[in-house]
Amino acid sequence: MNISKPTLEVLKNFASINTNILVREGNTLATISNGKNIFSRATVSETFSKEFAIYDLNSLLGLLTFTENPELDLGDESLKINSSGAEFEYYYADPSIIVAAPDRTIEVDNFFEFDMTKEAITNITRAASVINAPVLSVVGREGKVTLSVGDPATPRSNTFRQVIGETDKEFDCRLAVENFKVIADDYKIVLSQKKFMFLENTAGTMKYWLALEPNSTI
Repeated sequence: MNISKPTLEVLKNFASINTNILVREGNTLATISNGKNIFSRATVSETFSKEFAIYDLNSLLGLLTFTENPELDLGDESLKINSSGAEFEYYYADPSIIVAAPDRTIEVDNFFEFDMTKEAITNITRAASVINAPVLSVVGREGKVTLSVGDPATPRSNTFRQVIGETDKEFDCRLAVENFKVIADDYKIVLSQKKFMFLENTAGTMKYWLALEPNSTI
Protein backbone atom coordinates (compact mmCIF):
# COMPACT_ATOMS: atom_id res chain seq x y z
CA MET A 1 0.00 0.00 0.00
CA ASN A 2 1.02 3.62 -0.57
CA ILE A 3 0.64 6.38 2.01
CA SER A 4 -0.95 9.50 0.53
CA LYS A 5 0.29 13.03 1.19
CA PRO A 6 -2.86 13.96 3.18
CA THR A 7 -2.30 10.94 5.44
CA LEU A 8 1.35 11.89 5.90
CA GLU A 9 0.14 15.36 6.94
CA VAL A 10 -2.17 13.76 9.51
CA LEU A 11 0.67 11.59 10.86
CA LYS A 12 2.99 14.60 11.11
CA ASN A 13 0.29 16.48 13.02
CA PHE A 14 -0.26 13.48 15.31
CA ALA A 15 3.49 13.22 15.97
CA SER A 16 3.37 16.78 17.34
CA ILE A 17 0.69 15.62 19.81
CA ASN A 18 2.21 12.27 20.79
CA THR A 19 5.08 10.32 19.24
CA ASN A 20 3.32 7.05 20.21
CA ILE A 21 0.49 5.76 18.04
CA LEU A 22 -1.62 2.62 17.91
CA VAL A 23 -2.81 2.09 14.34
CA ARG A 24 -5.99 0.02 14.43
CA GLU A 25 -7.41 -2.08 11.64
CA GLY A 26 -9.46 0.05 9.24
CA ASN A 27 -9.25 3.60 7.92
CA THR A 28 -9.34 5.64 11.14
CA LEU A 29 -6.25 7.03 12.87
CA ALA A 30 -6.35 8.49 16.38
CA THR A 31 -3.99 9.99 18.93
CA ILE A 32 -4.08 11.40 22.43
CA SER A 33 -1.50 13.49 24.24
CA ASN A 34 0.31 12.18 27.30
CA GLY A 35 -1.57 14.73 29.41
CA LYS A 36 -4.91 13.52 27.92
CA ASN A 37 -5.78 17.13 27.01
CA ILE A 38 -5.59 16.72 23.21
CA PHE A 39 -7.52 13.97 21.42
CA SER A 40 -7.85 13.66 17.67
CA ARG A 41 -9.36 11.25 15.14
CA ALA A 42 -8.90 11.25 11.37
CA THR A 43 -10.52 9.26 8.58
CA VAL A 44 -7.93 8.53 5.89
CA SER A 45 -8.04 7.11 2.36
CA GLU A 46 -5.93 4.06 3.25
CA THR A 47 -7.28 0.92 4.95
CA PHE A 48 -4.86 -0.75 7.34
CA SER A 49 -5.15 -4.53 7.32
CA LYS A 50 -3.94 -5.07 10.90
CA GLU A 51 -3.34 -3.36 14.22
CA PHE A 52 0.18 -2.30 15.14
CA ALA A 53 1.92 0.06 17.57
CA ILE A 54 4.62 2.63 16.81
CA TYR A 55 6.73 4.04 19.63
CA ASP A 56 8.53 6.82 17.71
CA LEU A 57 6.28 8.14 14.97
CA ASN A 58 8.82 10.77 13.91
CA SER A 59 11.39 8.12 13.01
CA LEU A 60 8.80 6.23 10.94
CA LEU A 61 7.85 9.46 9.17
CA GLY A 62 11.51 9.99 8.38
CA LEU A 63 11.56 6.64 6.59
CA LEU A 64 8.24 7.25 4.81
CA THR A 65 9.51 10.56 3.43
CA PHE A 66 13.03 9.31 2.68
CA THR A 67 12.07 8.55 -0.92
CA GLU A 68 9.19 9.34 -3.29
CA ASN A 69 6.13 7.05 -3.35
CA PRO A 70 7.33 4.29 -0.99
CA GLU A 71 5.39 1.04 -0.83
CA LEU A 72 4.31 -0.12 2.62
CA ASP A 73 3.98 -3.80 3.51
CA LEU A 74 2.50 -4.71 6.91
CA GLY A 75 4.00 -7.89 8.37
CA ASP A 76 3.33 -9.71 11.63
CA GLU A 77 6.22 -8.15 13.60
CA SER A 78 7.35 -5.27 11.41
CA LEU A 79 6.47 -3.14 8.44
CA LYS A 80 8.61 -2.89 5.34
CA ILE A 81 9.05 0.25 3.29
CA ASN A 82 10.10 -0.45 -0.28
CA SER A 83 11.27 2.09 -2.86
CA SER A 84 13.35 1.65 -6.04
CA GLY A 85 14.64 -1.74 -4.94
CA ALA A 86 15.68 -0.56 -1.45
CA GLU A 87 13.93 -1.73 1.70
CA PHE A 88 13.60 -0.45 5.26
CA GLU A 89 12.31 -2.76 7.97
CA TYR A 90 10.68 -1.08 10.96
CA TYR A 91 9.67 -3.18 13.98
CA TYR A 92 6.44 -2.60 15.85
CA ALA A 93 6.37 -1.59 19.51
CA ASP A 94 4.69 -3.49 22.31
CA PRO A 95 1.19 -1.91 22.60
CA SER A 96 1.48 -2.06 26.40
CA ILE A 97 4.27 0.55 26.50
CA ILE A 98 2.60 3.26 24.41
CA VAL A 99 -0.09 5.84 25.15
CA ALA A 100 -2.90 4.80 22.79
CA ALA A 101 -5.99 6.86 22.00
CA PRO A 102 -9.34 5.35 23.05
CA ASP A 103 -11.34 3.65 20.32
CA ARG A 104 -14.31 5.96 20.69
CA THR A 105 -15.43 9.55 20.28
CA ILE A 106 -16.50 12.05 22.94
CA GLU A 107 -20.07 13.33 23.03
CA VAL A 108 -20.28 17.05 22.33
CA ASP A 109 -22.87 19.40 23.81
CA ASN A 110 -23.39 22.43 21.62
CA PHE A 111 -23.04 25.37 24.03
CA PHE A 112 -21.75 27.76 21.36
CA GLU A 113 -20.76 27.08 17.76
CA PHE A 114 -18.84 29.11 15.19
CA ASP A 115 -16.89 28.60 11.97
CA MET A 116 -13.25 29.32 11.22
CA THR A 117 -11.65 29.25 7.80
CA LYS A 118 -8.26 27.78 6.99
CA GLU A 119 -6.95 31.32 6.56
CA ALA A 120 -8.25 32.37 9.98
CA ILE A 121 -6.67 29.31 11.63
CA THR A 122 -3.34 30.17 10.00
CA ASN A 123 -3.58 33.84 11.04
CA ILE A 124 -4.38 32.94 14.66
CA THR A 125 -1.44 30.54 14.81
CA ARG A 126 0.93 33.09 13.28
CA ALA A 127 -0.29 35.90 15.53
CA ALA A 128 0.21 33.76 18.62
CA SER A 129 3.75 32.94 17.49
CA VAL A 130 4.65 36.57 16.67
CA ILE A 131 3.53 37.97 20.04
CA ASN A 132 4.45 34.81 21.98
CA ALA A 133 0.89 34.53 23.29
CA PRO A 134 0.25 31.69 25.76
CA VAL A 135 -3.57 31.63 25.60
CA LEU A 136 -6.27 31.50 22.94
CA SER A 137 -9.54 32.87 24.32
CA VAL A 138 -13.13 32.81 23.06
CA VAL A 139 -15.16 35.29 25.10
CA GLY A 140 -18.88 36.01 25.01
CA ARG A 141 -19.65 39.35 26.60
CA GLU A 142 -22.22 42.10 26.06
CA GLY A 143 -23.72 40.40 23.03
CA LYS A 144 -20.48 39.86 21.12
CA VAL A 145 -18.13 36.88 20.80
CA THR A 146 -14.45 37.73 20.50
CA LEU A 147 -11.60 35.36 19.70
CA SER A 148 -8.17 36.49 20.83
CA VAL A 149 -4.63 35.32 21.51
CA GLY A 150 -2.67 36.96 24.31
CA ASP A 151 -2.16 36.68 28.05
CA PRO A 152 -5.37 37.33 30.03
CA ALA A 153 -3.32 37.40 33.25
CA THR A 154 -1.36 40.42 32.00
CA PRO A 155 -3.66 43.39 31.18
CA ARG A 156 -1.07 45.20 29.01
CA SER A 157 0.09 42.13 27.08
CA ASN A 158 0.22 42.21 23.28
CA THR A 159 -3.05 40.80 21.94
CA PHE A 160 -4.68 39.88 18.63
CA ARG A 161 -8.50 40.08 18.63
CA GLN A 162 -11.30 39.33 16.20
CA VAL A 163 -15.09 39.53 16.64
CA ILE A 164 -16.50 36.23 15.36
CA GLY A 165 -20.19 36.38 16.22
CA GLU A 166 -23.02 37.36 18.52
CA THR A 167 -24.53 35.67 21.57
CA ASP A 168 -26.79 36.24 24.53
CA LYS A 169 -24.53 34.05 26.67
CA GLU A 170 -21.65 35.01 28.92
CA PHE A 171 -18.51 32.86 28.84
CA ASP A 172 -14.72 33.02 28.86
CA CYS A 173 -13.15 29.91 27.32
CA ARG A 174 -9.38 29.67 27.43
CA LEU A 175 -7.14 27.22 25.60
CA ALA A 176 -3.37 26.96 25.97
CA VAL A 177 -1.87 27.94 22.60
CA GLU A 178 0.58 25.04 22.91
CA ASN A 179 -2.43 22.71 22.74
CA PHE A 180 -3.86 24.27 19.58
CA LYS A 181 -2.15 21.66 17.41
CA VAL A 182 -4.53 21.42 14.47
CA ILE A 183 -4.04 21.08 10.74
CA ALA A 184 -4.98 24.34 9.02
CA ASP A 185 -8.39 23.78 7.40
CA ASP A 186 -11.96 25.06 7.44
CA TYR A 187 -13.60 24.02 10.73
CA LYS A 188 -16.83 24.04 12.65
CA ILE A 189 -15.85 24.76 16.26
CA VAL A 190 -18.02 23.96 19.25
CA LEU A 191 -17.49 25.05 22.85
CA SER A 192 -18.68 22.44 25.33
CA GLN A 193 -19.83 22.94 28.89
CA LYS A 194 -17.65 19.93 29.69
CA LYS A 195 -14.79 22.42 29.22
CA PHE A 196 -13.37 21.38 25.91
CA MET A 197 -13.24 22.81 22.39
CA PHE A 198 -14.34 20.51 19.56
CA LEU A 199 -13.20 21.08 15.99
CA GLU A 200 -14.43 19.23 12.90
CA ASN A 201 -13.33 20.10 9.38
CA THR A 202 -15.94 20.65 6.67
CA ALA A 203 -15.11 17.28 5.06
CA GLY A 204 -15.83 15.54 8.37
CA THR A 205 -12.53 13.66 8.19
CA MET A 206 -10.60 15.49 10.92
CA LYS A 207 -11.76 15.96 14.51
CA TYR A 208 -10.09 17.40 17.60
CA TRP A 209 -11.16 17.56 21.24
CA LEU A 210 -9.01 20.13 23.08
CA ALA A 211 -9.31 20.57 26.86
CA LEU A 212 -9.92 24.13 28.03
CA GLU A 213 -7.92 25.68 30.86
CA PRO A 214 -9.35 25.08 34.36
CA ASN A 215 -9.97 28.81 34.87
CA SER A 216 -12.37 28.93 31.90
CA THR A 217 -15.97 29.90 32.69
CA ILE A 218 -18.75 28.41 30.59
